Amino acid sequence: MKTSFMGKIRILIIILFLISLIQRLIILKLMLNFNDPVILRQDIQNTVLITIFLQFLLTVIIFFYLPVFLHNTFSEIHQILKDISQGNYKIDIDLENFEKNLDREFYAVILEIKKMLRSIITFDKLKKEMIMEHHSRIISILNLTENGFIIVDINGNIVYINDHVTGVFSAISENINILETNFPPDIENNIKKYIQNLIKFQTKQETHMFFLPILKRHISLKSAIVWGVNGEMTGAVVSISNLEKKKQEKSKEKDSDPQ
Repeated sequence: MKTSFMGKIRILIIILFLISLIQRLIILKLMLNFNDPVILRQDIQNTVLITIFLQFLLTVIIFFYLPVFLHNTFSEIHQILKDISQGNYKIDIDLENFEKNLDREFYAVILEIKKMLRSIITFDKLKKEMIMEHHSRIISILNLTENGFIIVDINGNIVYINDHVTGVFSAISENINILETNFPPDIENNIKKYIQNLIKFQTKQETHMFFLPILKRHISLKSAIVWGVNGEMTGAVVSISNLEKKKQEKSKEKDSDPQ
C-alpha cells in the first residue's frame, strides 16, 4: 500500500518548515561570522531568494498536485459509484490493484464499497428467493381454488391467468394485452369490457353475470384493484366464478370414457 495521502501532505509541510529553519540558521551563521557588511547583505539576500524560490516551488507543486491527484483518485471511485447507482452490483473490484495504487485513506473507501456490494448482493439474493417463494404460494393458492383468475397491469397486459380460465376461454392467454386483442363475442362483450371499465374508472366494479353457452350456465365476474406504494392503481384482479365442472358433468365424462 502506498504512503497515506495525509502522510504526503505532512512531508511537504515539514519540508517547507525545514527550508525556513535552514534559512534562519544560515542567516544567523552569516551574522555571527561577518566581516564586511556589504558581503553580509549580499549573502543574506541570496539565502532569502534561494529559500523563497524553494518554498514557492513546493507551493506550486502542492497547488497543482492536489487537484490532479484527487481527480485521478476520485474518478475511479466515482465510476464504481456510478455503476452502483445504475443498479450494477456485480462489479469486479480488484482490491490488490487498488491497494498498490491508492493511498490508505482512499483504499479504505474502496474496501468499504466492496463490503457494501457484498451485503447488497446477499440481500438481493434473499429478496429474490423470498419473492419467488411468496409468488409460488400465491400461484398455488389461485390454482387450488375453483374460481378462474385474471391479473392485469394498468395497461391491460395479462400478467397471470390460471388454468380454470384457459380451460374454458382458450383465446385468453398470458402475456397478451387484453385491451388490444380481438376476442369472440362472449369474451369481448363481457370479460374484456369488464376489464376496460376497471382500468378506465380505476375503481372496483359491481359483480357482472352473463350466460356462457359453452357451459350452459351463468358465470359471474368480480374485481379487486391492485394499489401501488403511493396509492396509485397498478393493476387489477378479476375473479370468474362458476367455471368448474359440475358433478353431473364429471360423472358423464367418466361414464363416456372407454374402458
